[in-house]
Amino acid sequence: MDMNMNMPTVFSSSTEITILFTGWTTSTTTQYIFTLTFLFLLAIFNRFLGALKFQLEKSWSQHTSTPQTILLAPVNPRQSIRKAKLSPLPHYMRVHGDEDPDEDTLPISNNHIETRNTPTRHLKRDGPRNRTSLRCLLPSWTASGTWSLRKDGTRALLECVRALIGYFLMLSVMTFNVGVFVTVLCGVLMGELLLGRFSQGTGWQEGTCHGG
Repeated sequence: MDMNMNMPTVFSSSTEITILFTGWTTSTTTQYIFTLTFLFLLAIFNRFLGALKFQLEKSWSQHTSTPQTILLAPVNPRQSIRKAKLSPLPHYMRVHGDEDPDEDTLPISNNHIETRNTPTRHLKRDGPRNRTSLRCLLPSWTASGTWSLRKDGTRALLECVRALIGYFLMLSVMTFNVGVFVTVLCGVLMGELLLGRFSQGTGWQEGTCHGG
């Protein structure tokens, strides 16, 4: 089967190129310059969308975060305070997680610090089978917040638009035209210089080929 491969395999400096479809063919130098300008601005705009997504995620996380408080068990003032020789804590107080070598059980309480006079439930120590269970080996998934059409819809729309622009820039570079290649690189460079400090954690891959 004979197949005509029109895709170039080496770089060229011609001003007559075709991008994506035959209707977009630069037959003149002016059209070629306008095409390069459009690709340059499109690369910067894609970097802007990455910065916008990062700022939205940061704003949403700040509004959903709540401060955590640590509660301590009440101390009986009538009870005498005795300290162990090698422990800075009083004798009647026990920190959750400390265990005696002679005990087979560990106290469980709603607080991290408890008194010996407080009735507690006891749980047997985890055996080797429980420690190597599948649930302990696999990481747990934690959502950043409840599902919202406004937040998740905006996040999905921005990601879709960025993917569309990224693949468009990638296909434009695959024309193996020197001007197009340099223009897209300059657009990524300028976008990073202007907007890089507003989108920490994202790289040039997301700005050009969307994680490619």
